[in-house]
Formats: sequence, C-alpha cells, structure tokens
Amino acid sequence: MLAVILVIAAGLRVWAPWDDVLGSARVNFRETDAWYHVRLAESQVRNFPHRVTVDPYAAPDGQYVAVAPLLDTVIATTAFVTRGRHAPGPYIERIAALVPPVAGVLAVVAVWVLASLAFDRRAGLIAALLAATLPGHFLDRTLVGFVDHHALEVLLSFATLACMAYGTVAGAGICLGLYLLAWASGSYFVFIIAVWLVLAAFVAPNRRASAARFTAIMTAIALAIVLVFQDPDLFRYNTQIAALTGLLALSLAVMFFANQLVKAIGVITIVSVALVLIVWMMMPGLFNQVVTDLNRFLPDATRMNVLEARPLFLYTGNWTWSQPWTFFRSGFYVGIVAVIGLAWATWRSRRVDHLLILCFTVANYLATVGQNRFGYYLVPATAVVISWLAVRVLDWGGVPHAGNPQPRIKARLPFQREIAVIAVAGIIVAPNLVPAALTTSRGGGMPRYWADAMDWLRTKTPEPFGTPDAYYARYGKTSAPAAFSVMNWWDQGYWIIQTGRRVPVSNPTQSGADKAARFLTATDEADALKQLTADRSKYVIVDWELPFRDGPGGSLAGRFQSLAEWAGIPTSRYYSLCFSRNTDADPWQPTWIYRESYYQSMVYRLMALGGAASAPVNNTYVAQISQRTDVTGRPFCEVVNRWQYPNAEDAKVSASQRGAGFEAVGLTPWQPAFSVPPITGLKIAAEFRDPDQNANESPMIRIFEVASSR
Repeated sequence: MLAVILVIAAGLRVWAPWDDVLGSARVNFRETDAWYHVRLAESQVRNFPHRVTVDPYAAPDGQYVAVAPLLDTVIATTAFVTRGRHAPGPYIERIAALVPPVAGVLAVVAVWVLASLAFDRRAGLIAALLAATLPGHFLDRTLVGFVDHHALEVLLSFATLACMAYGTVAGAGICLGLYLLAWASGSYFVFIIAVWLVLAAFVAPNRRASAARFTAIMTAIALAIVLVFQDPDLFRYNTQIAALTGLLALSLAVMFFANQLVKAIGVITIVSVALVLIVWMMMPGLFNQVVTDLNRFLPDATRMNVLEARPLFLYTGNWTWSQPWTFFRSGFYVGIVAVIGLAWATWRSRRVDHLLILCFTVANYLATVGQNRFGYYLVPATAVVISWLAVRVLDWGGVPHAGNPQPRIKARLPFQREIAVIAVAGIIVAPNLVPAALTTSRGGGMPRYWADAMDWLRTKTPEPFGTPDAYYARYGKTSAPAAFSVMNWWDQGYWIIQTGRRVPVSNPTQSGADKAARFLTATDEADALKQLTADRSKYVIVDWELPFRDGPGGSLAGRFQSLAEWAGIPTSRYYSLCFSRNTDADPWQPTWIYRESYYQSMVYRLMALGGAASAPVNNTYVAQISQRTDVTGRPFCEVVNRWQYPNAEDAKVSASQRGAGFEAVGLTPWQPAFSVPPITGLKIAAEFRDPDQNANESPMIRIFEVASSR
C-alpha cells in the first residue's frame, strides 16, 4: 500500500507537468528562483566543490549570495559524480528539475514514518496518502521543475520529527543540521522545538529529563554541522547560531533542574531576559532580525508585493475568508478539528511525541496565516494530525484492520461502519483529489517570448565581463564590476542572469527594485537617463505586464502599482479608483481615472508607445470628481460626470476654467490620453511577440539600447 501511495505521489509531481517542464529542448522551470539555483549549481559543478559566494552577475556591482548551500550542492554533486566537471548545462538543468519531486516523495515517506510511530500503521498510510494528494503549497513546491529549497525543508524537518519520535538522537541532530544548511531562516524550526521542550516539561514531568537530554545532544550535533559547513557570511547565520545555542542552554537548564521545575523556570526566565537585553544592546542587527522573523506570524498588508509572502486571508488584496479552501480544500479545516482533538488526547496521555506534532502543526497554522507560503509545511503537518482523527473515526465505526480484524462495538447508529468510512473517504480524501490534479497541470515558467528575449541578450549583446567564460569562473570575495547592466523589473532578474547571462539592475531578492522603480515611474526622460548612467545600464527591457491594462469585471491588471510603491511615490499621482453610475437607481461601477503623469511615465512611453511620441485624438476627458462617503462611513470618489475632448490641451484648459473638482484625465490604461514627446535617449533594439499574438497587437517585450552606446 505504501508503494502504491508513493507511485501516486511521484505521478502527481512528475507526469502531468512533464511536458511543460521537460518536454522540449529547454527546461522550463516553474518559478523564478529556480533559475538562480541552477546558475549556482552550474558554477559549483565547474568549480567543484567550491560554490559561488559573491556573484558578479547578480547586480551591477556584484552581490553576496544569500542562499543556503544544501540544495545547490545536492544538484551539483549529482551532476559532478555522474558526468564530471564538464557536465553539459542541459544535463545539470534536468537534474535540478527532478530534485523537488524526489524530495517530495521522500517527504511523504518521512510523514508515513512519523504518523506510524506516533499513532499506528493505519495512520501512517492515511497520512502518507494525504501528504501525497492534498492540494496546496507542498504539492506545488514539489512538482518537477520547482527548483527551490522548500522541498528539502519539508523533507528534513519531517525527518527530524520522525527521528525525535523514534528516539534516534544522532539522526535527529544530523537532519536538523542539514535542515539549517537548506534554509537560512531555519531558526524558525529551532524555535518550535524550544517551545515543545518547555511545554513537555510541564505536560510530561516524568519525561522532562530524558526529553531535555535528547534535545541537548541533538542540538549539539546540529550546531557542530552548522559551524563546520555553513558560510559564516550567510544572511541569518548569526540567527542560526544564536537559536541553536539558546536551545542547547534551554535543554541543559531543563535537564539539570528536572526535579526542581520552579527553580528551572526561574533560571530560564532570568537567563532568557538577560540574553535578550545583551543582544538588544550589543548586537542590534541580530535583535532586529529576530524581531523581523517573528513578525512573519502576523498578517501584514505591506507584504503584498510578493505573492508567497502575502497573508493567507489577504492573498487576493481583500480579506477573503474562503482563501484556505481555495488553497488547501478540506485539509485546512479538518486539520483544525484534528488539532483540537489531538490536543485533548495529548493532555490525557501526556505523550511528548504527540505534543511535538501539535507544536509543529499549530506553529505552521499561525505562520501560514501570516505568510501563505508556510503552507508547504502546513499541508504535511495537517496530513499527520488528520490521520490520527481518521483512525479515531474508523475505530468509532468498528472498521476492521490488521491489529483488530474483528472489532466489537456496540452499534449506536444504523450503518455506523459505513458512515465512518464515508466520513473519512468523502470529507478527508475525496474533496482534494481533483484540485490536486489541477494543481499539477497548471502551466508556469518562462514564456516563449521571454526565452527568445533572453537568447537575444545572450547572443546579440556584448559580454559584460569581456568573455563568456566569466559565467563559469571561480570568483573571490570581490570581482571587477560589470561593464554594463540591463535595467529591468526584479521579477525577471534571475532569467537575465541564468538564461541571458547578463547583469540585471534588480533581481528577485528585491535588490535594485527601488532603482528600477524610480526609472520606470520617472516622468522626465533626463532624470530617468541619470538612473541608467548611475547603474551603467546599456539596455532597458520592459514587458507588457508593467503598465496597467483592463482586467476582468472592472478590475485593473498590470504591475504599475507595485512600481509606484517601490519608488515611494503615492499612486494617486498616477491614477485613482473612483465609482460612477448613470442614475441613482443603478449600481455603482468602478471607474479608473489615469492622470497625465501615468502617460508620461517611462514604462508607459517605452512599452505602450515604443518610445514614440503621442498626440491622442478624442481620448481625453474632463471628469467632475466628488468625494463621497458610503453607508459604512468609508470615503470614496465619484465621477459625477465626464466630457470628451478632441485633444489633451483643450481638456486641460476646460478643467482649469471649470475650477475645483474638475480634472483632465484618461480613462484607458493602454491607449494614450495626453501628448508626450518621443524618447530620444533610447532606441528600440529588439521586440518579441507571443506566437499566438495578432499581428496588430503590441509586442510582449521591448528591449531598448541607450542611444549614446551605439
């Protein structure tokens, strides 16, 4: 049965997305970070075992690689052992694409082991089936081509939990150490273990000393691994060391004062307060980083620019109670019921392994509410607690199993056994199968027109370091700056590095995002060109998603709002959302108004106009705008009336003459509404279209070259 479950897990993760990821000559990874992990693995293969620590391709003046090493080392080692230092790039890419599903299937095995040890064999199989098939972030991040450290995180965290449940201290210490090598922010898991140890000291007094001794040895092993193998310059290295040191001190305190709990609490409290004060005064950087990490448990609307960091209930931009159902289906809700039931059972049984599972699951519920990406921990965690609940339901129904082939129960309901089976199959398993299958078939990765643009950059532009061999060179702590860079928005920075082999101004670490935003939102060409000069930008690449465009149902699509926010400019300078209606009896309809600054922005002029001048006819309006308050007391603006003008100058004169409350605006995000001169400092170097586009549509990507650099 386990073998069948693992085949299902592998099939979901490999079979459906295979053609999209590995079905052509190029590997089309499923998310942007994957390209940079492959870039790091490629370099490590060529310079094995040395890895990149400062990457001159990541930013105009280079950038420290703030990525934990384990994932890239696994990929590089596999390629090096099988094909040597000169393994072909496509071969390395294919190995990288297959690592996430392999780690995902092994994580299902770890879930099976944990549930089997903590509960029974039936729970282990149910937990494995749920972990294999539940939709959500765990399935998504273990699909073929999703090359990121998340799959390794889940595998190693559940391997650590399984070793702790089994009592294998060496295995737990090694897995915890490897976990920290896989994720720079792994102190998160260390904190969960610390919470468990404190609670275990209260809940299970007879296990207090043994749990503390086990944790101390495990932590010491993990600390040794981090000290030996982790890069001391790694972002959050100090946090990892501090977390492990704190857990070790906590374990020793509980162990030595096992029979004097009150004294232990006093010592722990005094030491903890003293350490916090010392860190706050002597190491403010570490203190601020810990506070920042703890804030991930809190929903924060300011994280909306990064999809995976959005709060769960604010993922759409508005508070949506149904979002857990959209992502996780019944697993999220049944998991909550299971947590409550298991908590009550644990209070009665005092089992520390059950308490460990509860601490891990509750922590990830809280973390997922704060940032939805922690769902990749939550899904397998809920699989484990739900397996406990499922077994309780099956036992209530008298369903036979290997441990009790002829159960005897006193029937309380007609068809009690059938009801139990239907509840498990119909509520816990069935609602998730179709959404899981749809998740695996969802497309993603780099569109063809972006691949063509990256190929053009790689083959039609000069080398930023004089030779293509620089891409595979072994770099030191410092290197010569790139001769030129490519001005871009950060989302595609890793594509430019790995596929285009050029140097972007900004990348998905958000480094340089403010620079790119200031350039793209600038309304004066001279100011924009100064930004290009400062970053030695020879090329500018813009795509169709950067300006606004009409979305479905009166919504607004495009990334311009993100550009304005990164530039630190109030969005009202460029546009506003108002409402209008024909009569008082009609419903309110959203009406987006675009101000002249929007049409003067560099991103609009470059992408929508191709750098050409515009002299729009009959597309400028004078809008009468009134500030209103709705029935709930929230303010909003109403477009009371509007008048169309043949040209922008007449509209501006009319609005000025009419006085306050009247404004010359545009009502279309793509078609121009105000006159702008041509851009003279940049010239189109290349344009790229989607194969399915109509001939009269704007290209998907435009690349410009600084005119003086020709």
